[in-house]
Amino acid sequence: MSNNTVLPRLTQLAASMAVVVGGLAFVPAANAAAPLAGTNISNIATASYTDANNTPRSVTSNEVKTTVLQVASFTLTADQTTTANPNGQISLSHTLTNTGNGADTFTVNLANVTNGTNGDTYDFSNIRVYLDADKNGIPDNNIDIKGTTINVAGGQSVGLIVVGTTPNAVAAAAVGKLTVSATNVYSATINGNAATTAINTDTVTIVTGAVIQVTKSANVTSVNPTGSAAARTVEYTLTYKNTGNTAASNVTLKDILPANVTYVAGSGVWSGSATGRTDLAGDETNGKYDFDAATSTLNFVIASVAPNTTGTLKFQVLVNANTPAGTVANTASFDPDGPGTETPQNTNTAIVTVNSIYAGTINDSATDKYADNVAPTAPIGTKDDTITATTAQGVAVNFGNNGGEEIWIHNTGNVTETYNVSVNYNSLPAGSTVQLFKADGLTPLTDTNGDPVVDGGPIAVNGSQKIVARVTLPSTYTTTTPISAILSIKPVSNSAALADTITLSISSVTANKVDLSNGSGDRDGIKDDTPNAGEGPYIAGDIINTLATNPGVAVTFPLAVTNFATNSDNFNISSNVPAGWTVQYYTATAPGVCTTNQVTNTGNIAANGTAYLCATVTPPANATPGNTDVVFTVTSSGTGLTDSMTDRVTVNTVRNVSFTPDRTGQVAPGGSNTYTHIITNNGNVTEGLAGANLLPFTIGTVGNLGSTISVYVDLNNNGIADTGELVTGADLTALLTATPGGAGLQPGESATILVKVQAPSNATAGQSDSSTITITPTGSTAVSVNDTTTVNIGQVRLTKQQALDSNCDGTPDAGAGVYGLNTISAKPGACITYQITAANDGNAPVTAVVINDTVPTYTTLQNPPAPVLVPAAKGTVSVTGSALASTTFGLLPTESVNLNFTVKIDN
Repeated sequence: MSNNTVLPRLTQLAASMAVVVGGLAFVPAANAAAPLAGTNISNIATASYTDANNTPRSVTSNEVKTTVLQVASFTLTADQTTTANPNGQISLSHTLTNTGNGADTFTVNLANVTNGTNGDTYDFSNIRVYLDADKNGIPDNNIDIKGTTINVAGGQSVGLIVVGTTPNAVAAAAVGKLTVSATNVYSATINGNAATTAINTDTVTIVTGAVIQVTKSANVTSVNPTGSAAARTVEYTLTYKNTGNTAASNVTLKDILPANVTYVAGSGVWSGSATGRTDLAGDETNGKYDFDAATSTLNFVIASVAPNTTGTLKFQVLVNANTPAGTVANTASFDPDGPGTETPQNTNTAIVTVNSIYAGTINDSATDKYADNVAPTAPIGTKDDTITATTAQGVAVNFGNNGGEEIWIHNTGNVTETYNVSVNYNSLPAGSTVQLFKADGLTPLTDTNGDPVVDGGPIAVNGSQKIVARVTLPSTYTTTTPISAILSIKPVSNSAALADTITLSISSVTANKVDLSNGSGDRDGIKDDTPNAGEGPYIAGDIINTLATNPGVAVTFPLAVTNFATNSDNFNISSNVPAGWTVQYYTATAPGVCTTNQVTNTGNIAANGTAYLCATVTPPANATPGNTDVVFTVTSSGTGLTDSMTDRVTVNTVRNVSFTPDRTGQVAPGGSNTYTHIITNNGNVTEGLAGANLLPFTIGTVGNLGSTISVYVDLNNNGIADTGELVTGADLTALLTATPGGAGLQPGESATILVKVQAPSNATAGQSDSSTITITPTGSTAVSVNDTTTVNIGQVRLTKQQALDSNCDGTPDAGAGVYGLNTISAKPGACITYQITAANDGNAPVTAVVINDTVPTYTTLQNPPAPVLVPAAKGTVSVTGSALASTTFGLLPTESVNLNFTVKIDN
């Protein structure tokens, strides 16, 4: 038999108080109760750092989960004392409450106490136990559950009614005792522990006179605390009967009301009357009745109750509006013959559930819980359920922690609740992302209740929770028209509830720009320099620099790339030189001050910063006299920003094989790098003709990387290893026939050779190969280039692991080496130790590393052991509320640092 009545969960202490204390008790829903069995405790750590290029970066760890195990706990209350006549029937009420965090099954038993034990002098016959699911003091049916099992959900309770018959031949003052017991099944069959048994003892003294029995019931099982007064009215009925042989005089009953209910004046009604009585002490037809407002106590004195008669007393209370979810547990006391030396007896406990109201709002106020379509309380100010921001191209927008309006979730219900947070991308452009974080703006929201939607964890009644949203738009997107996303919340316990929303509006996204010039001006992006430095928007045909050279002799142009954006960016460099011409780019320390560091990309340029470059343009050896305009273009592959500038090469009139240059680069594991080389015929004999003057080549490699090397002839001079450009043999001759100069490498002709280096996927940081490509023309001296490739992962890797510390002694159960990534299981009251490892997997130092994490929902941070960095020389860990943050530290290549902290699962 199972109890299907839906009740709020109770803490063990609260549940025990609800059924032990006489009078009317109110038990609110618990705010820090143990999480339900099966609950997932999870979170994700984050770290920020600055890489070797002085670029701020962030990284998140993996997610670790702990599944809460079931813990069995229950109470059985209470011992009862009463009187009965010989051959009289007794009826005594008890309450079985499951105070554990999951459903449990209980075996119920009833037995006579052995005669002579603890004053027992007789046995009862026909003993039975009946279920009283609604706890109104009356059996639900006539099924005896003695020796059977019943199922009770976690946090719920059921009534048990013990009945029996006293012997016919028994003297007055004789005492008989019964023991009613409950044994939980979960501990023994599931958890592997010894079963637990709770026992109540009922004591019945034989009298020959009156025997009064009183039961208590309510006309409703639950109330809605937000309903009308009529919907919140509870009528209690005290049913009294004399099962004895003589009349009972001055039967006294008492009820004490709690602060969460209000007595309805004049609602007391005696048996057979529909008229309410005065609430002042006085003589009535059937006895006395008064309500003491100072102590919230109802007192009844029934003048006389004849044998075998039954009567009722009714009165009403009003459950106060917006009362927190929980139960109103009402136990009256009575004295069969008026106040005396004996202890008054208790009735059964009548329980009325205060229904849970699951409701919440999300808005831009920390204190005003207004909902959609409801005006905020005065002064309204900027509180309008919309947060507006502006941003620049490529810059993410943080809503809620940028010094402006904040995002708050409010619990407007009457029970602790968790709220799912959903994102409607509304008018955001395709490719946008919206990330949700806890109040620190660093720790991502996770799902704490097992559904697919993220949430912020439980919020107490009338509590509020701050969250942060980060909107990231596509890097190329700009607009002057407002766009928006909408956040909505719903209580997880009420899927039918209307969602409440807040709008995150971006009024404009300012376009970034890049400016390419020769660096001689003021680099303000405006065409206002004399002579013309090339600043400002690109103008076709506007020649900035002109240099003269001989065929085959390079000239170098100064370039300056200024990043007019709010974030750092990097730009690929290209040009439109004619076929046979080559352009190579080098870094520079100032305009025209070139280094030997050849590049095809500017590298990261800070916001409003400038990178200086040199562009070396080499005309072919057979270049004809005249002017050739070279358009240089810089383009960001991330943001799409681009600018161009035109310089002019004047080839002088002037009437030997080279293979250059050596290259150095980096590659990620499994990645590749393509190096560009130029082979040029500076002589007067065509090289690479079939049958004679061949151009065979060899590949030699020294190193520990184990890379794969492929050679291409860049037939279309686009700098890309295209299909059909791979050299399948060991001679360049065949492909050279497809170059613009025709068969072979003609005098003055150059060809681009691409060397692609592919690293194995299991490569590690620091491994390198040096590959040499050697070309040996017929009858000429061999020429070669060398490409050095080094693996550089270049990032901090963040890993989060956990270990069980079941007895919370500060040491994982199986020692310090048991940290792992897998889900673990733990009971409420157990501890979880987290280890977050920040490791530099690159081959360059990183600086300003900060590890961040928060205490997961359903847990409490332990101290001791205090959160700590290992090694300690790296710094300390600060705790602000539920947020943890390390001090800043640096990491050398292959170096790692751990942040360790321990939490205890709520119980």
